[in-house]
Amino acid sequence: MLPLAALIALAAAALCWRRQRRAAAWRAGLLARCAAEIEAPRLGRDRAGFATLRGRYQGAAVDVRLIPDTLVHRRLPQLWLQLTLRLPLAEAATLDILRRPAGAEFYTPDDLPARWPVPASWPADTLVRGTRNAGDLLARAEPALAPILADPTVKEVLLTREGLRLTVQASEGARGAYLLLRGSHFALAQVPPERFRPLLYEGLRLARSLAATPVETRHARAA
Repeated sequence: MLPLAALIALAAAALCWRRQRRAAAWRAGLLARCAAEIEAPRLGRDRAGFATLRGRYQGAAVDVRLIPDTLVHRRLPQLWLQLTLRLPLAEAATLDILRRPAGAEFYTPDDLPARWPVPASWPADTLVRGTRNAGDLLARAEPALAPILADPTVKEVLLTREGLRLTVQASEGARGAYLLLRGSHFALAQVPPERFRPLLYEGLRLARSLAATPVETRHARAA
């Protein structure tokens, strides 16, 4: 017969193990319902166990990952969904558009030398950075990006020669768990397809508007 203290320790260890397994299964399954939205989907996991998704969408390579952001200065923890579409753009420039910058967005590029004025059609709380040759790219992207940046869940749009990346809020941490224990609990079972599908559409629309020549754009609209 084990001592009471040993039994309590075993029960606590078993409870911790079950919680860890549930948490691991949750992280790994977050993108399961989104796989059907793209062609040749490949589900995986990153180093932290969060789901990843790769495939193709109407000719563009797709890469999806999730980023937990638990920086203590934030009001509540955030879970970001990051969608990358690899479709070469016309300009050999880089432009990073960041909403509500806090100065600690570790997932954004930190080597962009130029800061650009915020276009009048974009929210005022936007930081625009890029390479010094990004003026033409900014001018072309301004009208197409205005409706995207109007969505308060959009955090970042990154445009590069290889394509674009959209970072949006997937979930916000539960207030109770954060205020009491500084823990991160997201009330999200899985990313719903109806949330993921518009990101694919808007991302591809933006990429094509920046990549296509005028003739190709007219042909695409006619089709």
